[in-house]
Amino acid sequence: MKHGKSVAIVGVGGIFPMSPTLDRFWETIIGNVDTSRQPPQGRWLLEPDEAFDPAIGAPDKIYSKKACFIDDEIDTSSVAGLDIDADFLSGLDPMYRLLLRTGHQAFSDGRIDQIDRQKVGVIIGNLALPSEHSSTMARDYLGRTFAEKVLGTEAQPELPSVDPLNRYVAGLPAGLLAKALGLGGTCYTLDAACASSLYAIKLAVDELLAGRADAMLTGGLARPDSLYTQMGFSQLHALSPSGTCSPFDANGDGLVVGEGSGMFLLKRTEDAVRAGDHIYAVIRGIGLSNDIGGSLLAPASEGQLRAMRSAYQQAGWSPSDVDMIECHATGTPVGDVVEFSSLKSLWGKEGWQSGQCVIGSVKSNIGHLLTAAGSAALMKTLLAMKERTLPPTANFAQPARGVELEKSPFRVLRQSKPWKQRKQGQPRRAAVSAFGFGGINAHLLVEEWIPKQPAKSSVTYPPSFKKKNPPIAIVGMGAHLGPWDSLDSLRSRFLGDETVVKPELPSRWWGAEESRWFKNKGFKKSDFKGFYVSDAQASPGVFRIPPKEVEEMLPRQLLMLKVADEALQDAGIKKEDLLFTGVFIGTGLDLNATNFSFRWGLEKLARRWAQQLGRDLSA
Repeated sequence: MKHGKSVAIVGVGGIFPMSPTLDRFWETIIGNVDTSRQPPQGRWLLEPDEAFDPAIGAPDKIYSKKACFIDDEIDTSSVAGLDIDADFLSGLDPMYRLLLRTGHQAFSDGRIDQIDRQKVGVIIGNLALPSEHSSTMARDYLGRTFAEKVLGTEAQPELPSVDPLNRYVAGLPAGLLAKALGLGGTCYTLDAACASSLYAIKLAVDELLAGRADAMLTGGLARPDSLYTQMGFSQLHALSPSGTCSPFDANGDGLVVGEGSGMFLLKRTEDAVRAGDHIYAVIRGIGLSNDIGGSLLAPASEGQLRAMRSAYQQAGWSPSDVDMIECHATGTPVGDVVEFSSLKSLWGKEGWQSGQCVIGSVKSNIGHLLTAAGSAALMKTLLAMKERTLPPTANFAQPARGVELEKSPFRVLRQSKPWKQRKQGQPRRAAVSAFGFGGINAHLLVEEWIPKQPAKSSVTYPPSFKKKNPPIAIVGMGAHLGPWDSLDSLRSRFLGDETVVKPELPSRWWGAEESRWFKNKGFKKSDFKGFYVSDAQASPGVFRIPPKEVEEMLPRQLLMLKVADEALQDAGIKKEDLLFTGVFIGTGLDLNATNFSFRWGLEKLARRWAQQLGRDLSA
């Protein structure tokens, strides 16, 4: 995004924990409300007391029962203008209804009457982890197979079957939203961990500035199987044992998981002005980066600074131009201190006054929304601009060790304060950060829109409108398809290898292909034959991942790393070139990730099976 070129935010929609409307969301923020609580009845496969163990990291146990939840049922039947069958939608996971509601809200908030919907796209950040319905599929399919093996007869389902479309957790939400609204532009989801929402917004901005779209619907969605994320962060020792998210505070002891969705309608600023849209803010810069050093669990200040500096360079701002920074801060002691250190380095040692910039984190109110975290942070910032109020951060009493506010340009508010202009006619400016697992960084800069004095540069089309896009070359490749584990073997297969390679049965299906249930549906064992990747291996240390973690990785993750590395090696990319190299991988949810849900419920099934078999078994 060239300096001075901008995109306007003209529509907003959101549902967040205990905040079914944006008015309620703002009340939650300025009221210092902490929405963390135990899960609603029936939300988890296990009762909270069954899953709980106070020992941190106990296998298949959680050490905190608290998270931040949205209301279970989101009714879309009252939403007019959605081209989607209500009965079809009722068979899909709640995540789809959540996105349809917030996406429709944002889209309808803009001036859409004159828009060609074929030139409107959808790009959202979405969590590629098991949903409640995909977990139900695992318990249904695998549960039947296990019951048959144990009982020796065809098993009846423990749960009602769900629509098989629920297996498309990663990509289907964006496509469904586009279908429901009749949008024909670029459409996909991405998972860049906790930076996903801002990555999606950056890519949506690129679509607009390149002229490929006239409007973009973008933001973030996070509504996975909540027990899965609670278990996962328990195993990573990242959850707050107290169940309280306290960013930058001395009592900060970990994160609290949240869920929800925040969506935005974007247009080029000139188009928004012409259409008479209400402009919530103008995007002036978005910087992206990935840590080169560090590890999967430890953030690196160097990578965060690259994203921040890129954003300010695009905007033509200095860091001290912003009045408010909505931080990524999750309440984890190490992560918060690293982020605070990055901000201090960005601002430097002079040119500022003590406490001139407010920093905070909406995670203190609604938890960490993962792939929707950036959208929640941006939504808070836009509402603060609209209300001309600097918002507080909940659960803040005393700065954490390493967060030396008195020696910095930053302050954390305990109560809201008026957000005054620095001088008459000067727009309010703010920054939003989102830093993802593994060192995926994003920093976004927004500016209040003052229609009486629009900057000329904000309505000028970028050069890409006037000349053709430059040609793109393929300079490196890597491949592993079925038994063909290299480019050489694949080349032989494609270009004349006469060797007959027969398809085989999968080796990791736990005997599901022999299930009576499948047979009764007309499937033969041979129907499951194909060309599978039997194994994926890597030498210890080659990807700077501890050997124990390599053992526990899904095979597809290791396969992806190997093939991507081969392509980079083939292209000869190394050293400083890596700083300007991005990685985009097309993928979906590996359904093996849903096996955890089946495992957690297996103990109850085992008791029932033992009773059916007349076995008197100990725990």
